[in-house]
Amino acid sequence: MKKRVISITLAAVLVLASVLTFTGCQESDYPVDVANITIESEPENIVVLDPSSADIISYMEYDVKMVGRSDEVNQEWLSIVPSVGAENTPDVSKIVESDADVVFADASLDKSVEDELKSENITVIKMSQANTVTQLETNYLTIGKILGGKFTGASKGEEAYESLIGEMEQVKSAVQSEINSDILYTVCYLYLEDNGLRLMTSGTYGDMLLGYTGAVNTAVNIDENSVDVNTLKIANPNFIFYADDATLEAIKQDSVLSNLDAVKNGKTLMITQAEMTRQGRTALDTLQKMVSFMYPSLAKSDSTPDEAQQASANDSSNQTAKSTSVADDYKIKLDGLSLKFEDENDNVKIMQQRLYDLGYVDDEENITGYYGEISQEAVENFQTNNGIKKTGNADNATLVKMFDSEAVKFNTNGN
Repeated sequence: MKKRVISITLAAVLVLASVLTFTGCQESDYPVDVANITIESEPENIVVLDPSSADIISYMEYDVKMVGRSDEVNQEWLSIVPSVGAENTPDVSKIVESDADVVFADASLDKSVEDELKSENITVIKMSQANTVTQLETNYLTIGKILGGKFTGASKGEEAYESLIGEMEQVKSAVQSEINSDILYTVCYLYLEDNGLRLMTSGTYGDMLLGYTGAVNTAVNIDENSVDVNTLKIANPNFIFYADDATLEAIKQDSVLSNLDAVKNGKTLMITQAEMTRQGRTALDTLQKMVSFMYPSLAKSDSTPDEAQQASANDSSNQTAKSTSVADDYKIKLDGLSLKFEDENDNVKIMQQRLYDLGYVDDEENITGYYGEISQEAVENFQTNNGIKKTGNADNATLVKMFDSEAVKFNTNGN
């Protein structure tokens, strides 16, 4: 394959054919033209530096071609792929040794690195972040054409894009079946930038993701992302998602924001900026994480909309309005808290105590503060009994349910 450095700005990519016409004999997939670039043959080995591109490539099942990734490509399911260093300054020698045909990057890639890759005859594709569904579709089609060809790859890209949107629509449909049609929840997403709080505004990919929760982004008609606390006070969102602990601390330190109902009632959840920008499998995981927090009865992410609706009906018949959090009784703060296998801290010990009280841990000697196999199995059993996808990791939705006064105890569902 003829290799040379390419810089693609997707906003300027020429129209990509999403409807393929076959007349006469079948044309071959390669060479393929993307904008003014010609790729002569199918890439065999790729290195992915851009996390969002990695998410798309993985969702399209082209991750089998990955022979290297940046440290920022930290999706758990891609951890087996060898690291080549930082996203903007990767180790060129490692990329060369991987025998990569193509490197996917973004605008942050250092120019000197780009020049080195050029000298090694390695193709660099610079992808841009999608902010609209049209741009997202273009990303999928572009990557599909590069990795699979102008017919096979483009078709695979289109199918993957439609599958992603379809799965998101299924989640939204489940939400709409769950909530009272007269209720309209509002949400907002806050993050820190240049030492100031910022809002996820309309016209962004994150805003599109928030829309699939079935709620309205309070910043939908706001163009400026600087936070106006008085505007948020009036909007008083039902739920607040925030980027990190520093953002939450800034919210709590503000005299207006700290008194919003969502903050006072614990309706806040950490969703990292990485989770809000990746556009493949992570997008689905992030959407389910938000929806599970907003609507606990939909926490079982592997259910169909019909199953979710049935689960909601069951929950409604079995639970009462007296359901409250007992987190304060255990002296644990659940805001954004997640625990996982091999963690060791006081919060793990409190979780183990709660699992012991619920019957999922049968020996007090296992309340050690270390998240080992016994704790993992207890969490799995708890998740199964409480309609949550079984992972063995105590994500925030699991912990919120665990410290709910109506949490299902061991043996309730036959375990």
